[in-house]
Amino acid sequence: MQTQISALYLDKLGFEGEFLPTLANLKLLLNLHVQTIPFGNFFSFLGEEVSLEPNQLARKLLLDGREGYCLEQSTLTRIALTELGYEAYNVLGRVYYQSKSISTPVRTHLVTLVRIDQQLFLYDPGFGGMTPTTVLSLDQIGETQQTSLEPFRFVELAQSGLDVTVLTEMTYMLQVCIHNQLINVYAINPQQQIADADALIANWYISTSPESIFTQNLMLSTANAEMRTTLKDRVLRTHGKGNSNKKELNTFDEFEDVIKTVFRIDISQAMLKETWAKLTLNP
Repeated sequence: MQTQISALYLDKLGFEGEFLPTLANLKLLLNLHVQTIPFGNFFSFLGEEVSLEPNQLARKLLLDGREGYCLEQSTLTRIALTELGYEAYNVLGRVYYQSKSISTPVRTHLVTLVRIDQQLFLYDPGFGGMTPTTVLSLDQIGETQQTSLEPFRFVELAQSGLDVTVLTEMTYMLQVCIHNQLINVYAINPQQQIADADALIANWYISTSPESIFTQNLMLSTANAEMRTTLKDRVLRTHGKGNSNKKELNTFDEFEDVIKTVFRIDISQAMLKETWAKLTLNP
């Protein structure tokens, strides 16, 4: 199946016609990806193994209609984009979003970087509730880059407002502008191309550690040009252009409906019931 991943990827995203590895097509792919393959972590939340093996990733995300988090999604996209003719590789970043950053966070966020005509671009469909909905240039450091939703920018670390002691080995900080405030998202070093083994270690940690948010909480997200939709445990939120809504899911039927119609995840009834039981054990 590995040699067919790119074909499966294009089919899953609904791309039709001949594909050429251009910047325009890269932007289109990411836009389609964030609408089509949801972010999520049912396996790690339920204590099940999360595989990064290419064939299993392709089956889960491209054939079985399931969700995945960053290590799954960016491993898959790096393989698919390489097969499609792009120069693509993975790096691991440190996450600072919604944290106090009093110590250096573990390198756990996997992204794909793509080089086109000597320019470097971020292709990241897997950051969950603040995933950029289009590719971002790493040749425009300090410049605002607009997406269909929020503006983003990469800055030098000195502009992040964080002490250098919590930014070990990183080069640039990705920031997002929310309500006219710039917020740190994650930091990367484009020169630190990783080996597959590095991703395996990060995946083992975030999918098994009791300190990982991926074992403590259920988190799902999807996005389109108009809004983001996220679920954290039983709280469903939508963030659109100029409006936000929040709703707590109180019954299994509500939960099942949201999973299958909002996030369009094809998941067994048994796994849904097991998840709901865990979510309602300690409300």
